[in-house]
Amino acid sequence: MPRRLALACAALLTVAACGDDGPSAATPVTTRPVAPPASETVSATVLATSVPASVASTSLPVPASTDVATTSVARTTTTTEPRPEVPEGVFVATITQNRPDVSANRFQIKLVNGTDTRYRVAAVQLMWDGITTERVVRDPMTVLVSGQRVDIPVPFPGATCAGDGTRATMPPFDAARVVLQLDDGSTLDVPVVDEWFVARRLYEEDCERQLIESLVAIEWVGLAEAEYEGRPVSVADLRMTRRAGVGEFVVTEISNTIPYVVDPVGSRRPVLTLEAEAASASAPVRFLESRCDPHALAEITQPTKFVAQVQFPDGTVHPFIVFPEREDWPVMRETADRACVQLGLVVQLGES
Repeated sequence: MPRRLALACAALLTVAACGDDGPSAATPVTTRPVAPPASETVSATVLATSVPASVASTSLPVPASTDVATTSVARTTTTTEPRPEVPEGVFVATITQNRPDVSANRFQIKLVNGTDTRYRVAAVQLMWDGITTERVVRDPMTVLVSGQRVDIPVPFPGATCAGDGTRATMPPFDAARVVLQLDDGSTLDVPVVDEWFVARRLYEEDCERQLIESLVAIEWVGLAEAEYEGRPVSVADLRMTRRAGVGEFVVTEISNTIPYVVDPVGSRRPVLTLEAEAASASAPVRFLESRCDPHALAEITQPTKFVAQVQFPDGTVHPFIVFPEREDWPVMRETADRACVQLGLVVQLGES
């Protein structure tokens, strides 16, 4: 194997390690979450999830119709929203999420022991009408002394959507609690504060995902290697299949990622259209190499997170993540590595 390709493959191993992070019962971490400071300016995505009756024929709850002219896209607005205060002098929990947690589909329950009592925690569980997790066992047990803060990773199970799945009908978070099982078998209900609005964001994003998946299925199919301009590339079809949705659905754009450029064959715009009378539609796409430098690739936690912008029949646009099958990820990376080497874009660390 050429030395340059070996270097790229080493970066691939690092990327795979990042992408496969899972909940661990090892030493708790206390990494500060990536979030705005106090009195934050929150960039909140307003999810335009209104679906008129003509869009869907389904018994699932769908949002009430709104003025399409004012909700033509899922738009981002900036608003100042103070963070909820975390009380002092009590045992309390908060919800956080660090960058590796996103790709591992998990979040952190941060336990804050503001009391003078020492606790030995055997298991934790978030109980909220919007998100209820499984009971996560701690082995060995987590010990919290007075003043200690400990992050415990918890798998995200998906949201239990209420009403139309938007913030307006979201279950009140002040009713949420974290249930701790202690070493003596007793349980302790701990109040939980959504200090960084992580629980709210997870709820809104997952409810929008569920809405889209109830209407259409969007996926990559037939991933394979092909040749493009003399170098190897990965190709696949983007396929959209109708479920309960009625009318025309359009994938207007798909985002690139750090290692890949999404190149619709024939520079198709929009990328894919499911016409009103069609049951399914497909469009060919190439995945071209983008970044080839190993230190950039080693930092990636979501190399195949391709975000499609899906336009509903009412004109609203909704983001939807389209992951290739996990077993295809190493194949895509190896193909891009060979293309990078062939194009002379891989350099050894320390070279200019």
